[in-house]
Amino acid sequence: MKKSKVVGCYNNIWSGEKGGVGKSWCAMLDAQRHVDRNIKFWLMDADKNNQMSQRLYPDAFFSRSVFFSEVPERASSANPILEAAIDRPVVTNCQAGTNDQILTWMKTKKVPQVAQKLGITLRYFFVSSLETDSLNKFESAAQRFSPHMPIIFVANHGCNLSGPKFFESEGFQSMLERYQAPVIHVGLFDLELRKRMEGHNPEGCLLNWGEAMESELFGVLDRAEIQAYLEDFYGQLDRAEGLADLAFAERLASQSGSSRQAKGVSPPPRQRDSPHGQDLPLDRRDDDQSGRDGKARR
Repeated sequence: MKKSKVVGCYNNIWSGEKGGVGKSWCAMLDAQRHVDRNIKFWLMDADKNNQMSQRLYPDAFFSRSVFFSEVPERASSANPILEAAIDRPVVTNCQAGTNDQILTWMKTKKVPQVAQKLGITLRYFFVSSLETDSLNKFESAAQRFSPHMPIIFVANHGCNLSGPKFFESEGFQSMLERYQAPVIHVGLFDLELRKRMEGHNPEGCLLNWGEAMESELFGVLDRAEIQAYLEDFYGQLDRAEGLADLAFAERLASQSGSSRQAKGVSPPPRQRDSPHGQDLPLDRRDDDQSGRDGKARR
């Protein structure tokens, strides 16, 4: 039986070329956003070194194995990333340094074209610790991915050790504007609360965000801090998605217009409202006007 098409689904691909910048942390925050809003979704782990997703959100975990390969002959190993989004939204956690593999999959399998036909939005999230070595990788990623999907820059201040001077520089901010990449600022989360959620507690259990909010291991102030942290992230993510999707739609429209001009295709004739509430091409309008003028003369 064929799967029914669900228009408007998406896949949020959390990536970034450097390890240890908080990709999994942000992907789990995105997963909790779907849980809190009662949205059915799939959580996919394309990071072989970090399979925490299955333990934190087992009900949403997509069971089929997924990984990116640089070898075109094996690119189909990533196909479930798109296919899963036919049914429901997807959150994908990627392994560090897989941009080449992601692009191989996208080009080999014509992923952007198929996604557009299915009404699926693919979004690329570049997660950065704001350290120089991480920021230096952004321009290359933006150049390669911006023609294919919306780009969102994630500034993870919680992983930053040297300060945001380079990130706040005029040159880097201009680069973000050039690639139309909205920014999400992820703040530092209390380290003691994080340790408790990661299993350093009397019960030795790993807790996701929702479970922490309901656990007796966390007091009133703890829960208030978690709730504020989540709401801040959700609000920024909602805004960034909207801006990035709009910017990408404008880029596609611009590319389509440039392509038409390059091929010498004339745009459709300008239209004007008819007295019957329907648009008429200019040549029809002129014919109608001539007819009316002739009747007036008679």
